[in-house]
Amino acid sequence: MSSPTVLHVNDAAFTAERMITEARRRGLEWDLLPKAAPDRSWPGISGRARRALIGGRWVARLAVQARRHDVVHVHSASTLAHSRFGAPRYVLHCHGTDVRTTQYDPARTASIVDGLRRAEAVLYSTPDLAEHVLGHRPDAVYLPVPIDVDAVPEWSPVPGRPQVVFASRWSPDKGVDTQLAVARELRTRFGGEVDVVGLDWGPCSAEAARVGVRLVPRSGHADYLALLAGAAVVVGQSAGILAASELEALAAGAPVVVPVPLPLYGDLPLSAVDAPEVADAVAAALERGERHDRDAVRRWTRDEHGVARAVDVVTDVHRGVLAARR
Repeated sequence: MSSPTVLHVNDAAFTAERMITEARRRGLEWDLLPKAAPDRSWPGISGRARRALIGGRWVARLAVQARRHDVVHVHSASTLAHSRFGAPRYVLHCHGTDVRTTQYDPARTASIVDGLRRAEAVLYSTPDLAEHVLGHRPDAVYLPVPIDVDAVPEWSPVPGRPQVVFASRWSPDKGVDTQLAVARELRTRFGGEVDVVGLDWGPCSAEAARVGVRLVPRSGHADYLALLAGAAVVVGQSAGILAASELEALAAGAPVVVPVPLPLYGDLPLSAVDAPEVADAVAAALERGERHDRDAVRRWTRDEHGVARAVDVVTDVHRGVLAARR
């Protein structure tokens, strides 16, 4: 069977972008339609009117592009509130908050659940989402967050004072209370011996600064990858999963410490410890230094989360969708 043409709608954590790049490298016809106006606020009557106009044009554009592709692959169940008007037949890719949180908002529950049940196929990106998805779609496919390992610079700690970098934004969905406690412990344990660094991102970033984290402004994705690759140690989020940030640090080959156990995963090339043990794990990683096996970590990331593997899996899902229509 030939490979279907695919229109990806929306993006999340660069998943669609990475897969499209790999698919096009193989000669597949995969395209992306971004959201109409991401991260915009629409105050007042005129704002709401403008939002409706932009949204209506986007749905019309989606309807035209959907007819030109075999499969419409929608990223995030939350996107369906608008995309179903232009593409009532779709594959749904769940990424986290959409089914972990938004699904349980009484105003959104019926729409999210209906979207899951009506999808031609469903994928989900982290193992914790199984409990939120499989009850509605027992046939849903787990697709580990895809990472283009070759696009991530290799681990090379910056010279001078070691940098311990917090990879995630400072927000409740990332386990911010634990993150702040860990940051405070690192500052107490190491004082000025290490440079504790984090992004100036999230509603609790000011609290991070108060406990002694040096915040750096958000900029381009390449700068963020360079920050991870230059860290002596990367501290991951505390939400019990590996998101793109932690996986990009692993793709660099950096030592990664996560301040919670990760029972939903198998063998991992990182230290997953309870929060009080993080300072010890960071100290051990700093002591290992150059003896850390960067290449083995990158190899694991490629094997488990490589974008080539993801495109193989998704292409099979799309082919199954077309076969089921016949």
